[in-house]
Amino acid sequence: MQQSPDEEVQRLRAKSDLQSIFLLVSIIMGFCFLFNSNITFGWDYKIIIVYACTTQFAFMISKLLSSKGINSYCCFAILESALLITYLLGIVYNNEISPININFISYAQLILQFVILAITVLISRQSVENDAQDQSKQIQEILIAAIKSIGSLQIVFLSLKWSKSINWGWMQTLVIVWFCIGTMALIEICLIIDLIFKCCNDQLQNKKLLIYGGVWVNIVLVGFIIDSGLTFLGLSLLLDYNISYINLYGFITSIVYYIFQILFYLKNQEELIQFLNLSDTQQIQPAEQPNDQITLKERIKQIHRISVSKVPQFMVKLSATYFRKQETNDNQKNQNELGSSQVKKFRSISFSEIKKQKDIKKSPSQDLDEDLTKKFDQLLSSPRLKLEVSDSMAPELSSRGQQKQNVLCLVCYEKESNMINQPCGHGGFCQECSQQLLSKSNFCMLCRKPVTHTLLVQGIENRESLVEVVGIYQGGQKQR
Repeated sequence: MQQSPDEEVQRLRAKSDLQSIFLLVSIIMGFCFLFNSNITFGWDYKIIIVYACTTQFAFMISKLLSSKGINSYCCFAILESALLITYLLGIVYNNEISPININFISYAQLILQFVILAITVLISRQSVENDAQDQSKQIQEILIAAIKSIGSLQIVFLSLKWSKSINWGWMQTLVIVWFCIGTMALIEICLIIDLIFKCCNDQLQNKKLLIYGGVWVNIVLVGFIIDSGLTFLGLSLLLDYNISYINLYGFITSIVYYIFQILFYLKNQEELIQFLNLSDTQQIQPAEQPNDQITLKERIKQIHRISVSKVPQFMVKLSATYFRKQETNDNQKNQNELGSSQVKKFRSISFSEIKKQKDIKKSPSQDLDEDLTKKFDQLLSSPRLKLEVSDSMAPELSSRGQQKQNVLCLVCYEKESNMINQPCGHGGFCQECSQQLLSKSNFCMLCRKPVTHTLLVQGIENRESLVEVVGIYQGGQKQR
């Protein structure tokens, strides 16, 4: 069956991920093989150094080639590889030529890795509106940066041990390694339990693919735990207690495990690609989800639709950038009656308080109209004051009965500001600028709160503080 272009792209991405994982397994198994061979058969340790330097250089080239341009990640990748290669060559120089202090290189490596981790976390927090694929990639980058930071801390402990700055035994020096192996062991227990539940669930969709993928993930993690555990345990026992046969077991285990991994990979390559493709596209979903299993994204969409259905007819302009919903006269009347009835239960209302409440009910536009009317009546009844009064109120009289001057957009300062973000109520943008801002981020530019929809408004003649809602936009599309 012919696949669509999107499905073909997803399949190629899954195949690339599978090849990357297999390459990572090969690199780690190669390191364990060379390390155990050095201890068991006396191979030259410089072979391990050359292997590590070559691998790190290849990682740097791959990072640079996959980057879309010169950015901070490229600079960090170059600096990270340069420090690690310098550290490894410093070990050779310290053992073969003359003793040197390589502790400062390990310190610089540790600081750099923590800086990369902090930057990766900050970038991921600023990109909360990305899709699921980008968020998954960001999580992977954070995990990789965290693992590199922990590895750099282990290198610092090794440097302090080699320079005799600490009096720990090798079992204590490799404490970070034991912590990582213990964490992987706990994860492996959870994965085995999850695999057992999948095998017992007969109603599970794509059960065969999930089982194949679960078995493969368990094989990869078990190999990491056993092979790395035997390698570093043999090193610690050799240096502390002169016991060397553990690394022979590690040497045999690395060969057997890698051969088994290759056979499983070649035999089930297509199933593994489908498993990774299934995980990326998130196709494991029932046809109709019950209410308690609705995703957060769908729930937010429902809330947005509900909020759009309750759009006011008018908005009160409190400032150039802030608007609020106008309450209807019935609601105001009910609130006033409710407030007066509650007050009557406890005390009587004085005449001055009633007058004060009436003054509060007057809107700013009504006060402005009354003031202009008084001045106009004064002008008509007092010809002597005509010139004095007309000079002070000429702008107001000329603008009365005409449309107020349009307030310009706060972004472009060219077009009329006629858009209001909801539910925060911030406005002052024209329609084009509002759509451009919301296409980049779903957060209000002024208060950084989520924007569910925007209101298209127009001014009302002789009512500067009141605007009428004439349209609703959600997701760049006009709703009404």
